[in-house]
Amino acid sequence: MVGCPNQREFIPGFDKKDYPLTQPRQESVGGLLFVTLSPDTESLDDFLQEAKGSLLDIMAGDGRLKLIGYHRVRYLTNWKAYSDNDGYHPPLLHQAFTMLNWQGGAGRQYATTGRGHYCIETELTVPQPTSVIRDASVIEFRDEGRPKNASVLALFPMLVASNYLNVISIRFATPVAIDEVEVTYAYFAHQDDDEAMVLHRIRQSSNAIGPSGLISMEDASVFHRVQIGNRTPGKAIFQKGVTDPSRLGFEFRQNDESGNLPHWEYYRAAMGFRRREA
Repeated sequence: MVGCPNQREFIPGFDKKDYPLTQPRQESVGGLLFVTLSPDTESLDDFLQEAKGSLLDIMAGDGRLKLIGYHRVRYLTNWKAYSDNDGYHPPLLHQAFTMLNWQGGAGRQYATTGRGHYCIETELTVPQPTSVIRDASVIEFRDEGRPKNASVLALFPMLVASNYLNVISIRFATPVAIDEVEVTYAYFAHQDDDEAMVLHRIRQSSNAIGPSGLISMEDASVFHRVQIGNRTPGKAIFQKGVTDPSRLGFEFRQNDESGNLPHWEYYRAAMGFRRREA
């Protein structure tokens, strides 16, 4: 407690020192701060588990980043539909990737053994110059001295970090209603970037994964369709990549959908829902 008007009228012996403000705890990975007001929250290492290395790689390895902008958008879908990630959706939904010869090569998808985090890592072929789009810089990879990889990491429950081409982005979703979620996109540049590289990152971030970007517009359309589809009778069952329906795996092919299963198993346990007997 900092101030206490009229404390002379409080109970005898009242001392504002007995009512201190809650002190937050914070730790960081790659310059990204994690803050909690709970004294019982586990350490950041215990929270991130195997995902810590992936997060550090996404944040350019050394965390020497600077914020270059935000976007904020609302999707007409429930937050749980937004947080789902079907590993196989890019080649099916984003047909422009094929048209632009922007393809994924070798890669992996994994989930942490606890906490419900999952990550997709893949090698990318760099698109060749093309006249198919007016601004080819949207798909241009400028060498940063790192592998030409793409990584998307989802931290339970609502944070997504991604790094592909020259886009470094953190997305955080906030449920607004049962059928609406607000997503904030934050974009970063490296402290060593020159002005041309910063402008390139801004242009690429906005036109690739911003709310009107060539990727995110397609995602938004599907989010809404999933929300409509969820009102229909029946059940959605994850199939692709499931090798044993009775066991939970943690390593998957990059285009499997089974990476969702540890995520939702952790959600079930955290919510205290009982698993139905087989």
